[in-house]
Amino acid sequence: MSVTLEPTGPWLLRRTVNSLLPEAARLVRDHMREPMPDTLVRLARPGDFGPAVARVTGGSPSWWRTVMENESQRRTAHIATGMTVPTADGRVLVLLHIAAMRQDGQIFPTLVHELVHAVQMSRPRTAADALARNRHHLGIERQSRRWLTDHSASIGRDEEEAYRIEHLLAG
Repeated sequence: MSVTLEPTGPWLLRRTVNSLLPEAARLVRDHMREPMPDTLVRLARPGDFGPAVARVTGGSPSWWRTVMENESQRRTAHIATGMTVPTADGRVLVLLHIAAMRQDGQIFPTLVHELVHAVQMSRPRTAADALARNRHHLGIERQSRRWLTDHSASIGRDEEEAYRIEHLLAG
């Protein structure tokens, strides 16, 4: 499967990410020994996170839920260096926060971390559950509180695994 960088964002940062991306993808694939779905990496600003999630989730959310989700994702993007989102067509979108990528030492570990999440999306139910969560937050599909609690625990385990592998590979 392919991992590609979308040709948008600051040129110098794009060049740096593009040169590190093949090595990061190879390391993650070799370490995890699981398939990596088709992955698109995009450099984004905090205001781009919410619309990107709404666009790839599929369905038609209400304008109010879209505004609320956009604001939530924008706040998340200010503290996060990246986000991995499954798309309705089975691919994975990795969003990298441009301002957080200004430090060269942060780029490779973030790529490894987000590519681990991309590989996790190829596991049974992981992408479907993440998509269901996004659709719930956009008001497209309703999920029970119990399901949301169980899914939050699953997210915690995936995040723990991603940090562990990031520290192993990008130390």
